[in-house]
Amino acid sequence: MLLKLKLILLLIGTSLLFAQSTKTKTGTDIYSAPNETSSIGSLSPETKITKLKLDKSGKYVKATIEFYIPVEALKDGRVSLPIGTEQIADGIKFKLMSAKKNGKQVSLKLKVSNARSKSFDFSAMTQIKIVDANGNKAELNPFEGNNTVLFGMKKNKSVTAQLVYNFKKAPQNVEMICSPKMRGGEQIFYRLGF
Repeated sequence: MLLKLKLILLLIGTSLLFAQSTKTKTGTDIYSAPNETSSIGSLSPETKITKLKLDKSGKYVKATIEFYIPVEALKDGRVSLPIGTEQIADGIKFKLMSAKKNGKQVSLKLKVSNARSKSFDFSAMTQIKIVDANGNKAELNPFEGNNTVLFGMKKNKSVTAQLVYNFKKAPQNVEMICSPKMRGGEQIFYRLGF
């Protein structure tokens, strides 16, 4: 009996973790909140949506849709991924493992791996930048971090750098920008969560 109860609770708990996908049966307007009077757009019949939750009135469903738009249509076309995501730019793998903020100081743990055939010179000073939503840039503190510079990293070798950055005032909505090349080349972005 206890095992059956645990199984039922497990099934209920996991069903809450997974949202339900469905399609619209008719065309419908889209609203930014329940009971809004003006719509922000509309969906065609048979549009696939993901239901997240029912509002208190039971008349509206909070839903998401997946769609694609051309990058040229955006003021800023970059995509910042969360901590823990591995990204590749110009054959160099970056994985931001952790990020912590303490007042005006930000500490990062970053794994950098060379996936290309030629050796790679890593310099956090020129290849890693962090900025906040107001455009305030942080300065790397080379005395508090480690592995901030590594020359001649061979293929399939990696280094974990501990990086410490200082802002002039407490930052908000901080983003990290990584570029294996000092000028030009691909860039990747991480949102730091604070």
